Amino acid sequence: MKSKKSILKVIVFLFVAAILVITAGMAVKLLKEDYAEERTFNDIQKVVERSDDDILSKLKKRNSDVIGYLEIPDTTISYPVMQSKNNPDFYLNHDIDRNYSFYGTPYLSAYCDLEKSDNLIIYGHNINGGRMFGALTQYKDEGFYQKHKKIYFTIREKSKYEIFAVISVNKYEFPYWKFIMAQDENDYDEFVDKVKQYSLYDMGITPKYGEKMITLSTCDNSRGNDYRFVIWGVNR
Repeated sequence: MKSKKSILKVIVFLFVAAILVITAGMAVKLLKEDYAEERTFNDIQKVVERSDDDILSKLKKRNSDVIGYLEIPDTTISYPVMQSKNNPDFYLNHDIDRNYSFYGTPYLSAYCDLEKSDNLIIYGHNINGGRMFGALTQYKDEGFYQKHKKIYFTIREKSKYEIFAVISVNKYEFPYWKFIMAQDENDYDEFVDKVKQYSLYDMGITPKYGEKMITLSTCDNSRGNDYRFVIWGVNR
């Protein structure tokens, strides 16, 4: 009887040990992937910081899907922006070199046209620790907004967007992601009014018909799978 109990204990011990080894191996693998992801973006950011040349041309040579560069000064938001019209969500889980990536790379909606769209919608992951678009959730604090009021998006030249709304909303309650091109001035104004109604605080800025907007959208992990945290800016 004791022999059977001893054998059972050994089996349980070996099983638990195997689980711990597998778990530790997975943790190490994830840490290595995290390091590789951050190193890729850090390398790009360093090139951007020290380059006086057309950085977009260099990035486009690396991947023709690069369509712009997004920055919010004095934050961690400094990333290339991709667009894949044939595979709209490809960069949700791929890096700039088209390799699989848990972080993904910020990307422009496949339905947006850089020249014609009234609203440019850029998506990015909310990664724990404020990485990627997770940094946007700092805008829940109005004090953070007061120090970071502008978004810069470079296509051919750097354009400035003044932030006019910050919202956390159920994507089905307010399908903001459907608004890309206004049918007319009334349609534009109605959308802007609705965005401002949802805003967590008032910035005192109201876009006017004809002004291009930019939308930065990520998941609001604190509220559930259907909630999105979204920042709006107007080109001025």
